[in-house]
Amino acid sequence: MKNKISIFIFLITISLVAQTSDFYQDSIKIEIQQIVSDSLRAKKYYKASTYALQNLNDLKLSHIYLDSAMFYSQKSKFSDSEAKCHFLYGLLERIGGNYEVALEHLDKNINYYKNDSTNKSYALFQVGVIHRLRGDYKKSLSTYFEILKIFEHKKDSFAMASTLNSIGNIYGEMDKYDKAIENYSRANGIFIKKDKKRDMSNAYQNIGEIYIRKKDTIAAQDNMKKSLLIAEDINEPYAKANALFGLGRTYLRSHPKKSLEYFKESESILEKIQYNSLKLKVYRDLGHYYRKYNYEKALIYYNKGLALSEELGELPPKEEILEGLSFIYESKKQFQKAYNYQSKYIIVKDSIFNIENTRGLNLLQSQFDSEKKDKEIAQQNLQLVQNEKEFQKKKTQYSYMTGAALILLIGLTSLWFINQQRQKRKNQEILSLKREQQVQTLESLMEGEENERIRISKELHDGVNVDLSAIKYKLTSMLEKNNEVINEVVTMIDKSCEQVRAISHNLVPPSLKDFSLVETIEDFCTTANSIHNSEITFTYIGESISISKKAEVNIFRIVQELVNNSIKHAEATEINVQLSNHNNNIQLTVEDNGKGFNKEEIKSNGIGLKNIQSRVDYLSAKLDFSSNEKGTSYIIDINIEALT
Repeated sequence: MKNKISIFIFLITISLVAQTSDFYQDSIKIEIQQIVSDSLRAKKYYKASTYALQNLNDLKLSHIYLDSAMFYSQKSKFSDSEAKCHFLYGLLERIGGNYEVALEHLDKNINYYKNDSTNKSYALFQVGVIHRLRGDYKKSLSTYFEILKIFEHKKDSFAMASTLNSIGNIYGEMDKYDKAIENYSRANGIFIKKDKKRDMSNAYQNIGEIYIRKKDTIAAQDNMKKSLLIAEDINEPYAKANALFGLGRTYLRSHPKKSLEYFKESESILEKIQYNSLKLKVYRDLGHYYRKYNYEKALIYYNKGLALSEELGELPPKEEILEGLSFIYESKKQFQKAYNYQSKYIIVKDSIFNIENTRGLNLLQSQFDSEKKDKEIAQQNLQLVQNEKEFQKKKTQYSYMTGAALILLIGLTSLWFINQQRQKRKNQEILSLKREQQVQTLESLMEGEENERIRISKELHDGVNVDLSAIKYKLTSMLEKNNEVINEVVTMIDKSCEQVRAISHNLVPPSLKDFSLVETIEDFCTTANSIHNSEITFTYIGESISISKKAEVNIFRIVQELVNNSIKHAEATEINVQLSNHNNNIQLTVEDNGKGFNKEEIKSNGIGLKNIQSRVDYLSAKLDFSSNEKGTSYIIDINIEALT
């Protein structure tokens, strides 16, 4: 969970000037038009693809930009950029669930960076994640051990510890508890040496969790207490709540009242920091606890947990909660409600079974495809060997025929030379006969000479020329035959490639899962304030806000749009953002001292305002704004009870 928090904070941090997708695409078009170099275009499109993925949460747009980056990388023959594109393709396909395609791209990246261990480890990590998601723990472990060797060679101890922690997670999923504890402990040893207390607390919790699953409550309690002490020392609320929850589970059978104290203390912390995933587990276990002693309290916690499980889409806790609700209503003789919850419980249980069954089938299919692919590769290699032998045989034949042609050519040259000498002698004889014989004798001799010339010409035309034509024909036939073999091999390869393509799945774009709305807006304003000349302030007044994550996302996007408009278009030097909550009414106010705009012109042409109005309509809220040369003010009123 801690790693997830760090990743979320990172994504929020780099989202310094988040823009709408349409506005961002327009800006990219303008920037690309100003770039002449293909290699620079490749880099720009690659950055745009990364931005679309991390900041706009738009997988489709990210893929479009990545296609352009790959095109210009190949066009400019920029191999390093092409390799990076393969890595990002692998990441996108992994997120989309197209694991085979993702592995193909990652393999190309790994082959390119085979001598660059750092870049190679990034791609290998994605490969390990894919194998784990497919349930192929053996391949996943093999990949992580390869990554571990890289970091051991580089003597990067912290990266080693993180990898060992991932290995421990996989062993935990495989129910190989001793192996999991061994790797968690090795990772924790490094964290202790480096005095990384947050990581130490997390490692002790991981070890404690494994001991709970081993039903070794003493060892589990010991590790959870160590985690709790460190969390209290560094004042880490989530780590403290998680450790308290773990301790509560260890005492559930031996000391139920003590277990309840830990659960309640964990609940108290989580109510303040809004970590819904852990809160769901606490509600579930409090429901389990009270079902033995107090049905009404059990129902309260079960219902809280059920609402959270539906919001987060977490099926395993939901299954347990529905079973608990069915049990309570059956015990209270309210059989209709018991039946309704039992029916829902069966549906969720079947869903979990189908997911696990699909995962197993996917793994078997993957193994089958892998074996089939290996067999096809072996057959192709055998065919290539046979083709190579055939090629060598034909090459030898060609050599023989070439030698024969050369011998024939030498023979013809010799014949021509002999003929020339012969002709020379005849010419000399003619000159001699002219002196000795009469004109008639000379004419007879010349006639004989012409007959000889005709004879030799006929021999050359009907003999040597035919032989040369035959050689040319045979060579042409061999070349055509060789091309047919090559075309057959290419066809086989094409057919094999067609069989490798895999199914696509969608995102649920990430939501504000781990942070409250107030924390997220405050962090956005603080970050934007640090990089712009504008002075951006945020104020929150009133009661805590408890609304659905979908509503939180829309409110947050409205704030982003308005603040960015003030910075980019209004050129404001002061921007005030205020959020308040009183009597189930949320009011959002964004004011700036910018140059203002014509309301009628913006209403007819403003894409940004249309996007904001769409989100306001989704929230069933009211938008009022005014603008003049002194600045612009937006006021949005949201009725919590009207939210869906």
